[in-house]
Amino acid sequence: MHPRARKTIKLSVLTLLLLVLSGYAQDFQIRTRVDLVVVPVTVKGSGDRLITDLTRDDFVVYEDGRKQTITNFTTDPVRLSAAVLVDTGLTPGSLSKVQQTFPTLAGAFSDFDEVAVYRFDKFVAKVLDFSRDSAVVETAMKTLREVQPDTDTYPTSSRGPFSTPGPVINGAPVIPPGQIGVIVTSPPKKTKVLNDAIFAAASDLAKRDRERRKIVLVITDGSTTGSDHSFDETVRRLLDTGIQVYAIGLEQTFFTRKFSILDDYAKTTGGDAYFANSVPNIEKFYARAAEQARNQYVLGYISNNEVPGTTPKFRDIQVRLARAGLETRHRKGYYQYP
Repeated sequence: MHPRARKTIKLSVLTLLLLVLSGYAQDFQIRTRVDLVVVPVTVKGSGDRLITDLTRDDFVVYEDGRKQTITNFTTDPVRLSAAVLVDTGLTPGSLSKVQQTFPTLAGAFSDFDEVAVYRFDKFVAKVLDFSRDSAVVETAMKTLREVQPDTDTYPTSSRGPFSTPGPVINGAPVIPPGQIGVIVTSPPKKTKVLNDAIFAAASDLAKRDRERRKIVLVITDGSTTGSDHSFDETVRRLLDTGIQVYAIGLEQTFFTRKFSILDDYAKTTGGDAYFANSVPNIEKFYARAAEQARNQYVLGYISNNEVPGTTPKFRDIQVRLARAGLETRHRKGYYQYP
């Protein structure tokens, strides 16, 4: 599992002396591995407000149903390594709204954070590598304001295949008598490599300073088709590296929000998903995501489970609270390695 801590047990002075006399005059140590599981936790109350006054005694952690002893506890704010993913394959209206929010998006992070910027639709492209310079980040955002909607997917001409008037039966246009050679075309298939974008960001985040909290902030409509990486493969990459996903979903109805892949990514990794269709709400959620990611309870424990065999085993994590009426968000588990 990641991260790993190692405890060093030094031999006694007498044993070292015997080793020296035996000709083994080296700095001899025995090392045993101790797996420290780190679980950042967000706690919310009514009205989606953050709860920040809890203590270690308010938390109970279970791993695969077995109670764990919390050995580490902190509430100190941390610096962020944030990979910002912007879906540039949105409808023209949604893309325009997101482009208006870029100054606010750049301002959501502090001078202590580092930010990388990516765009994706049919492909994934890195716009900016990790930088702590807010001016550089804002300049990278400005380049995305020049991106135009994909007219192949969202035609703007009034003479498209759906603009020709005429009778329709079961959703299919009927060619009137005397008209021949009319070709009925279906809408182009939309490709959106959301999984690949998150996977690429996770791979880059894995190389950043381990002392930073690592997050993916993705702004998208949640469509995902044509990705090389599956949802399960991408989630495993995120859990292996302790990365949280914060998603701002666009063009989502109340019904589709409940089944959105964005909510699945957020719940599995301990992040959050917000849904908005207006510029003010989108901007509000930028600040909320950064605040929530930076201010979490961090619980640490040494797992009392051992891996049977030689292959990694997934461990389910549950965090319960002594107080009622509160909601916790944390990663749902991790892969424990032999």
